[in-house]
Amino acid sequence: MGDPFKIFAVDDDPIVLEVIRDIAEPDCAVETFGSAEACLARLDEKKPDMFLLDVGLPGMDGYALCRRIKGDSGLCQIPVTFVSGHDTIDARLTGYDAGGEDFIVKPFEPEEVLHKIKVAQHILQNQRTLQEQAEASDYLSSLALASMDEGGIVLQFMSKLIGWSSDQEIAEGLLELLQRYRLDGVVQTRTAQRSLTLSKTGTNLPLETSVIDHVREMGRIFEFRARSVHNFDHVTLMVNNMPLDDQEFCGRIRDNLSVAAQGADSRLQAIETEQGVLTVLQSVREAIGTLREAHIRDRAASSELMLELDRDLANSFIYLGMSDKQERQMENLVGTFSKRLVHLLDRGDEVEQTMQALVDQLGQLQR
Repeated sequence: MGDPFKIFAVDDDPIVLEVIRDIAEPDCAVETFGSAEACLARLDEKKPDMFLLDVGLPGMDGYALCRRIKGDSGLCQIPVTFVSGHDTIDARLTGYDAGGEDFIVKPFEPEEVLHKIKVAQHILQNQRTLQEQAEASDYLSSLALASMDEGGIVLQFMSKLIGWSSDQEIAEGLLELLQRYRLDGVVQTRTAQRSLTLSKTGTNLPLETSVIDHVREMGRIFEFRARSVHNFDHVTLMVNNMPLDDQEFCGRIRDNLSVAAQGADSRLQAIETEQGVLTVLQSVREAIGTLREAHIRDRAASSELMLELDRDLANSFIYLGMSDKQERQMENLVGTFSKRLVHLLDRGDEVEQTMQALVDQLGQLQR
């Protein structure tokens, strides 16, 4: 077995710390601290896999401790989950600004804490791959900026956008665009199927998602502090570190990001329309297939009925006491009826062939 998942829990309430320990152990190894300073001292000797930080600590508070953690290159990749008695957007924004990944509101249920631990474990599992991708992207971004201007980068993005056919590709493309501009931010795409929030840190991180869900309601384009937010029906693009010291460059970047976000919004809308058409085509195809199968069954049943009629008619002549002439007349009458019915069934074959051709054509449209 590997080493247990290590949690550092910081809270000035010993009862809360005991509850966290009871919930997490024995699956996790929990160390508890009554202050940020005590936790920092322990970090000189040992590093955890996750921090659970109370916001309202004496002395250095949880936000300040998180900033210290995220400012240390040896600790910055460790997930931080805040524990707070206040569930407000200001509290969540402050936690997000400090670098936290998640948020728990007191009083909490054991299941919620266990879920947050699983989220942190998932972040760590993907952290190494994400870091490698970010390093590669930073390198490519530096090359791209060296070889083209800001407008060229967004034009390249728009040329790729046409070929993307999923929300994942579009979200990753927007994130790559930010990285090429050497910006840090979060992208959220929204379709009828799902909402996807993506950053270089991970996918659908709870604190990032809650912040985006809030700012998406605050107008088309707006800024606060070093943030720039671009909201459209299917896309929200939030930049966290706009270069405010260079207003001319900042303005160009803002315009380019708005163009990119609007283009991504239009592409997502087109993808939704395409998916809706494909769904209708599939329904029509299935309905035609059902009708064709019913027609085949009806044709087989009609043929069987004709055979039964011929047999029953021949057998009935013995008991009806009909003359030879009457029997011939009856046979001719039934024969004429049978020929007309066969003609109708033959026309039904044409209908069946037409329906099969439609099914095949609809299948080609769905490819």
